[in-house]
Amino acid sequence: MRLRFVVLALLVATPLRAQTGSARDEMTRAERAYRDLEFDVAASTLRQVLAPPLATQLDDSARARALTYLGAAEHYRGQHDSAIAVFRRLVELAPEAQPDTLVFPPEVTELYHTVRRSMTVVAVRPRPDSVPARTPPVARDTFRAATRPTPPPPPPPPPPPVVATAPVRAPPRAQAEPGAPGTSVTVTVAGLITNVRTGGIAATAAGFESSAQFRRLALAVRYAEGGRDLVEGSLALRYMPTSWFSLQAGPHARYYTPLSGPERLVTWRLGGRGDFALVGSSVRGHAMLWRALALAVNVPPGSGSGSATGGEVGVTLDLGPRPMWFALAYGIDQAQVKGASWSANANTLTLTAGLRRR
Repeated sequence: MRLRFVVLALLVATPLRAQTGSARDEMTRAERAYRDLEFDVAASTLRQVLAPPLATQLDDSARARALTYLGAAEHYRGQHDSAIAVFRRLVELAPEAQPDTLVFPPEVTELYHTVRRSMTVVAVRPRPDSVPARTPPVARDTFRAATRPTPPPPPPPPPPPVVATAPVRAPPRAQAEPGAPGTSVTVTVAGLITNVRTGGIAATAAGFESSAQFRRLALAVRYAEGGRDLVEGSLALRYMPTSWFSLQAGPHARYYTPLSGPERLVTWRLGGRGDFALVGSSVRGHAMLWRALALAVNVPPGSGSGSATGGEVGVTLDLGPRPMWFALAYGIDQAQVKGASWSANANTLTLTAGLRRR
């Protein structure tokens, strides 16, 4: 009989041990997906972790960690309302929680602090008519005290007011992702107007730019043409080791006709770009530096070696849950041919309006 109980206990304990580690394993998988920029997979996995039966295996610190990663994943998926709702749940669960700045970029931490500042402390006090009146003291009478029973003790004082944390307005209910795909491609299409000023021309051109992003890789194309025979185009392959920094490489060509004759400049650029939050998650800034690995020009004839460097700074306005965005960027590039007196300095001011689709 004792042997039966031992075998039965082992059979029951085996699935319990397997179930105990499942929430931890799913959390590890979600964090790995977030680091790999697979935000759809991370969001879907984290919602499973935060829902029964896995949620019963989490303590408050683990649940706060899962909510932090979920809010960041929803932000990068473009689900602004869901990200705010998740961070509200995090504030209600752990008001003193702080996202790790070594893991989450400034735009995520700034969004969390914006949500936290929108929450307030509400004191819930009992109604005046619900507080029982205190029984008046009974006059002391030694003779009647011997014949009358002892009066009942006064009721206890009312409980102290209950303090609860509540949002200023009712948060939107976050919708679960019933079947989020394992991978997704983000496509961006935008129209642009750019003004180019060099030592020989000042012209305005109109065109487009487009990009397609898959996980950590993205391919971007840009083309514009306008007055003074200005034609400008580029192709860039981008790699994003983190959500706020990217490396890019590819050719860039510019053709224009100054008074001295047509000039064509082709550079093969390698550069890096950093993105950072300026105002919450809707206004972002970026800065980029690049250097030419090779260049080719048509003047002076036969020249083809030299150096070129440049950079760009800009600001982007994202309309939140809407897919539209606007950007204004200012760039400077300089090129110099080795062994010749030819050089080119160009200043560009570009206004872009685009759509982002997933």
